[in-house]
Amino acid sequence: MGDKRLLPPLPRAEARIRVLHDEVTIDRYGWLRDRENPEVRAYLEAENSYAQQATAHLTELKAELVAEIEARQPYEGASPPFQVGPFEYFQRHQPGLPHPAWWRRPVAGGRDELVLDPNAIPGAEVFYSLGVFEPSDDGRYLAFSFDVIGNENYELRVRDMESDQDAWQGSMQAVMLAWTADGHTLFFTRERPDLRRQCYQLIRLDVAAGVSEVVFEEADERLNVGIRRSDSGAWLFLDVKGVHRGAVEVWCLPADQPGVAWRRLVTREFGYQIVAEHWQDKFLFLVDDAGSYGRLVRAPMDDPLPSRWEEVVPHRAGVTLEEVHVLEQHLVLLEREGLRPRLVSRDGSGRIEAMVVPDEPSCTLTVGLSAGGRYSVARHPFRSSKLTYSVSSFVTPGTLLGHDLGNDRSAVLHQVRIPGFDAAQYVATVVMAEAEDGVQVPISLIARRDRKSPGPVLLNAYGCYGKSRWPSFFPWPSSMTKRLSLLDRGVAFGIVHVRGGAELGRAWHEAAIRDRKRVTHTDLIAAAEAVVEQGFATRDGIVIEGASAGGGTVLAAADLRPDLFRAVLAEVPLADILDTEMDFTMPYAIQETAEYGDPHIADEYRYLRSYDPYYNLSVDRPLPPTYVDNAIDDGQVLHFQPARYVAQRRSCSADRDPELVFRTRTVGGHSGASHGPGVAEEAAFRIAWIVDQFRRSTS
Repeated sequence: MGDKRLLPPLPRAEARIRVLHDEVTIDRYGWLRDRENPEVRAYLEAENSYAQQATAHLTELKAELVAEIEARQPYEGASPPFQVGPFEYFQRHQPGLPHPAWWRRPVAGGRDELVLDPNAIPGAEVFYSLGVFEPSDDGRYLAFSFDVIGNENYELRVRDMESDQDAWQGSMQAVMLAWTADGHTLFFTRERPDLRRQCYQLIRLDVAAGVSEVVFEEADERLNVGIRRSDSGAWLFLDVKGVHRGAVEVWCLPADQPGVAWRRLVTREFGYQIVAEHWQDKFLFLVDDAGSYGRLVRAPMDDPLPSRWEEVVPHRAGVTLEEVHVLEQHLVLLEREGLRPRLVSRDGSGRIEAMVVPDEPSCTLTVGLSAGGRYSVARHPFRSSKLTYSVSSFVTPGTLLGHDLGNDRSAVLHQVRIPGFDAAQYVATVVMAEAEDGVQVPISLIARRDRKSPGPVLLNAYGCYGKSRWPSFFPWPSSMTKRLSLLDRGVAFGIVHVRGGAELGRAWHEAAIRDRKRVTHTDLIAAAEAVVEQGFATRDGIVIEGASAGGGTVLAAADLRPDLFRAVLAEVPLADILDTEMDFTMPYAIQETAEYGDPHIADEYRYLRSYDPYYNLSVDRPLPPTYVDNAIDDGQVLHFQPARYVAQRRSCSADRDPELVFRTRTVGGHSGASHGPGVAEEAAFRIAWIVDQFRRSTS
C-alpha cells in the first residue's frame, strides 16, 4: 500500500442522536452535507492527498496505463448519420477541439452545414454532456440541451437554423422532448427545481410565438412524466412511470394537432405496466397483464379499452418482450430469451417474416440510431423495409447494421475501430452460479484466451431498479477500452446479473426488492464462490466493483462476507441507503422506496437497517481494502453520502483503516470527466489500485 506511516485523515465528529421505531442511532458525520463549509472542503482535499500519497508506489504503473488507454481511443472519423426530414445529421471531430461538432447535409444532395458546435458553449471546455439533440421535421429548428457542470441540470435551447440564432432558451432541468408535425411546437418534460429528481411537468412550447405553458403536472412524487413520439410520427405519447420500464398511465395526442386536448389511453387504475405504440390503424400495447414477461396486443384507436384488445404475441415464460418498433409494413419486437437478444419481424397478420440473432452469448442490442445524449431517443427510417440496429459486446466494438426485412439479410453500415484491438485474443462466455435458494444466476465473463486459470477476477454488479446491465464495449459497466489493460494483465472480468436487475424479466427484479433486497447481495456472494469453485479464480483473487446503487450493492455484500473478497471498488456509491430513504428531499428517495422499502414503516426500517452499509460498520468487523470515490457536483449520489461512509469507517478502526482509499472529483459529476486527460487518468488510478490488490494477494 505504500508508506505504512501515513495516517489517513479523520474529520471531527458531531454526534446527532435519532430515535426511530424505538432504536437509537448516532450519526457523527451528517455535517459533511454542507458543501460550502470550509471544513468539508478541507476534509475532502485531505482525503485526496492521502489517496495520492498512499498510491505513490503506483505512479509508474498509472502512467503506463494512461498511455495504454489513450492509445486505444477509437478512430475519430465522421459518425454514422441519421435522417430527420430532408436532412442527414452527423458528428465530425475537429483537430485540437475536445468535442465533435454536429453537421447536416440535404438528403437530396448539397453542401454540409454546421448545426451545433459544443466547443462554443461557455464552460464546455471543462465539462460537457449532451442531453437531447432533436431537429424539427422540416429542419427549421433544432432543440438541444446540455450540462456544463456535471450535476445533470440540463439547459434547453431551440436554435433557428435560418438565422443561426437561438430562438428560445431559459428552461433548466429539462429532460425529454418531442416535436409535433407542425415544425414549431415542442413538448418537453422538466424536473422539480430541487434535488429530488422527479420529472413532474410537461410543457408545450410554441417556438414561433415564444410562448410556453404547462399542460400536465404529476402530483404523485413516486412517478415521473415522459414524452415521446411514435415510430410512425403520427402520435405523441405521454407516459406516467415509476422506477419500472413500462408506464402505469398513458396519454396520447395527434402529432398534427398540437393544440387539442390530450386523451387518456390507459388509466393508472389498470394496475399493470404498459408501453404504447402506433401501427397502421391500431394502437399497440406491450403489457404485462398476463405475466411478467409481457405480451403484445392491438386495439382500435377510437376505442382502445382492454375489452377491445386483440392479442398479437402471447405471453411466453422465459421470453421477455423488451421493446416494440414499427416500420410502415413491419412490426419488430426486441425479445430476449435468457441473456441472448433477438429481433423478430412480423407482418400485418402477425406471421414471423425475419429474425436477427447476434452470434454472442451476451451482448447489447439497440434498435435505431440516436444522437447519443443522455435523454436521446434512437430512431430508424419508418417508410423503409430496412431496420437499423447496433450490436456491442465484450469483444465487439459498436457495430451499426442494416437488416433488409424483405430478404432477411444484414449488412454492416459502420463499425468503430479500436487501434491495436484483436478480438480473437479474447474469449467471452456465460457461466452460471447457484444462489442460496437454488436459482441459477448468470455471469457474463471475458478473459484473454491465453490466461491461466485460476487467476484474478474482477466482478461487477448493480442489481437495482429493474435496470439491466449488458456487456458492451464502450459505456459503463464494460468500458472495454480501459478494461483491456486488466485483461492483458491476466485478470478476467465479469458482470454478475444479480436479481434486482431485469436481465431475466420483471420477475428477476421483483425477486430482490423491499423485504427481499438482500437477495441482490447474496447473489453476488454466490457468483464469487462459483468462479472459485469452477476454477476461474483463486480464493483470495476476487475484487468486486459497483457504481452508484451498485456501489451500495458491493459494500453490502462485503459486509456480509468480508472474507470472500480481496478488495472492493465502490464508485459514487449509495453507501447510506437508510438515511437516503428517510429524507425525501434527496435525489430519487421517495421513488426508491419501491426498491428499498420505506424506513418510516417499522418492519421495513428494520430490514433496511440490517444491510445498510453505513449503519453496519463496526469496530470488531474489519473489511477488505476498499476504494471509494465521489464527485462534488454529483446530482444523483450527493458528495457527502460516500464521504460520511468513509469517515465513519475510519472512526471504527484504531489505525483509521489505511487500506481505505477515498477520492473526490472536482470536475464532472456522477459519470466522471467528459473529456481530456482526466478520463484516462481516473480509469488508470482505479485499474492500478486493482492490479496492486491482486499483486498483494499473490504475494
